[in-house]
Amino acid sequence: MALAAGDVWLKTGANLLLFGPPGGGKTHLGAAIGLALVEDGWRVLFARTTDLVQRLQVARRELALESAIAKLDRYDLLILDDITYVSKDQAETSVLFELIATRYERRSLLITANQPFGEWGRIFPDQAMTLAAIDRLVHHATILEMNVESYRRKVALDRRRGPGRPPVHATPNELEKAVIDAGNRIASP
Repeated sequence: MALAAGDVWLKTGANLLLFGPPGGGKTHLGAAIGLALVEDGWRVLFARTTDLVQRLQVARRELALESAIAKLDRYDLLILDDITYVSKDQAETSVLFELIATRYERRSLLITANQPFGEWGRIFPDQAMTLAAIDRLVHHATILEMNVESYRRKVALDRRRGPGRPPVHATPNELEKAVIDAGNRIASP
């Protein structure tokens, strides 16, 4: 509830980092926190990280990156969903790093990731940029590690099992016997 209120962490430019496997509810939790903050009057933007990075790349090509980042600065919180899906491309990661660096200690980020920090070398092209980005993100952050089973997997398994008892694997002889037994019950008065 304290995270959803936002008054402490958003005023100080702190971050919220949600880690866990795919299907664990990171995006859902991030969106729920964002919605609660909007309802309390905070300005929040939710974006898939890859989409936002592509928009920032276009702004850089048009020599308008500074203006684009300034527009994002109007938001008290940026929710960057699935940061680990950004490819290790210099152009993509440099605008992402610039966004992180610009917001550092001024504006908050909520980031979801299914990879721990040790795997973030796959996002940023060099070790120094990786360490600098992580350092800025964790300096003033609450980190939630969500070690849960995938909700999507659980729902799919439940759907596959269906209502009632689990399916029985019958041999052709057992099926024939069951049909004969059923026929005898129907024929018997």
